[in-house]
Amino acid sequence: KNSTDRTGNCADSDPFVEIENVLYNEEGLKPIHRIHYMNFPSQYFTWLSQGEDVAIPHKDVFLYYRFLKEPEKKPKQLSTSSQMTQIRRIRDEVLTKIKHRLL
Repeated sequence: KNSTDRTGNCADSDPFVEIENVLYNEEGLKPIHRIHYMNFPSQYFTWLSQGEDVAIPHKDVFLYYRFLKEPEKKPKQLSTSSQMTQIRRIRDEVLTKIKHRLL
């Protein structure tokens, strides 16, 4: 396959255009068939699927396809997590990093 025909792109580095729940390369010419979220923890997608507004690119497209066969389960509205939840998550992340460095 020609390297210019790549079908997978990194979500946080490649610019995309969204048209009717399909992502295209920045010129809007070639549909993107695979998008890689390798720099985002899997927990983000769980929270997003539960209705939390998580800072990931193209979250509307992700939710569209995630709930394509069960649209009634798709969150109607995204909400921000509480400040206490955000603080707890930051604390947990810092503790995990410390633990990994000590071991």
